[in-house]
Amino acid sequence: MLARGAHSYFARVTSPPVSPRTSPVPISDKRSALVATAVIVGITALICVIDVTRFYLASAAAGRPAPWLTAFALNAPSWILLGAFAPLALLLSRRAPLGRGNWSRALAVHVAGAFVFAILHIAGMAVFLSAQRGDWATMPIFLNKFSTSLAINMLTYAAIVGAVHALRFYREAQTRALTETQLQASLTEARLSALRGQLNPHFLFNTLNAISTMALKGEQENVVRTLGYLGELLRVSLDDELPQEVPLSEELEFLDRYLDIQRTRFGDRLTIHQSIDPAVLDAMVPSMMLQPLVENAIVHGVAPVPGPGEVRIHASRRDGTLRLEVFDSGLGFPGADLPRVKNKGIGLANTRARLEQLYNGAHAMTLDNDNERGTRVAVEIPFRTASSSGLVGPP
Repeated sequence: MLARGAHSYFARVTSPPVSPRTSPVPISDKRSALVATAVIVGITALICVIDVTRFYLASAAAGRPAPWLTAFALNAPSWILLGAFAPLALLLSRRAPLGRGNWSRALAVHVAGAFVFAILHIAGMAVFLSAQRGDWATMPIFLNKFSTSLAINMLTYAAIVGAVHALRFYREAQTRALTETQLQASLTEARLSALRGQLNPHFLFNTLNAISTMALKGEQENVVRTLGYLGELLRVSLDDELPQEVPLSEELEFLDRYLDIQRTRFGDRLTIHQSIDPAVLDAMVPSMMLQPLVENAIVHGVAPVPGPGEVRIHASRRDGTLRLEVFDSGLGFPGADLPRVKNKGIGLANTRARLEQLYNGAHAMTLDNDNERGTRVAVEIPFRTASSSGLVGPP
């Protein structure tokens, strides 16, 4: 019986994921740099060919047709040098990306980079033409001549950097859109899971039976209150506007409605202790996360054991981390089964998948026996309030 009770504990939390999803895998920086370099060099080569062709056709139209090689020699070097120095702009775009919080430093880096890019292009053209003529004494003349194109070269650098950032912002927007879609799907699954638990025939039967008993005793106020709790649970479960994260205070209010019904069902058999640090009430938590954890603690931890049972809920802050814990006084897991549940508990994997999408690895979730009796589930997530949270609910 002990083993059977332990195996059934957290059955719903360890159920298979409804629809496994693959998190978006970002393209590596090296691959992105190679792709961007190839694209810019390819565009530069195309523009070079177009410019050489334009010069060739213009000279022919003017009645002084220039040989193709001559047209190439006069126009291609500038574009070739631009393509050769483009990786400098790509490198600085990676090392000093423009974004919120670092505009001044990144802008200073790119102004300096644009100046160096322009100087290199001007010097390269002067060296090339002097070598072509075989007269290095003309190099200062060419430097002076091309110095007038300093601003144009800096604008060219700016265009390259702008194109790189546009590509990066586009890719990040796609990643965010995909992540938000996955988050919304996970939230929908969580709502449906909670709704299934609330519509569980045993749960409804016991709740309605308790309500009918109170009605027979003439406890009309308790009947109305319990029906209100049940209706509130269903309303929240079906709320399409429920955001991905809610303040802990709201999550606890929703949990209290569920606990009120369970107190009605179990009576004196169920004791709930909440140890909530007031400083964490504004912390953002995944919506509808505590209810299924507490439900499993009651149904699979307290209910199978005769006599009084206890569920404890803790919430505290440790530096920049919010820690949520749910304890029960149930049977716990046999020592040999605990590693299996930790590693193969698919419902826990489902919960971890949602936490991974929300917090991208900056979280932890553990399942352990509590002092050789009962079970503890602990979740650690970044501590942040509504003003600092970067996640939003569905549009």
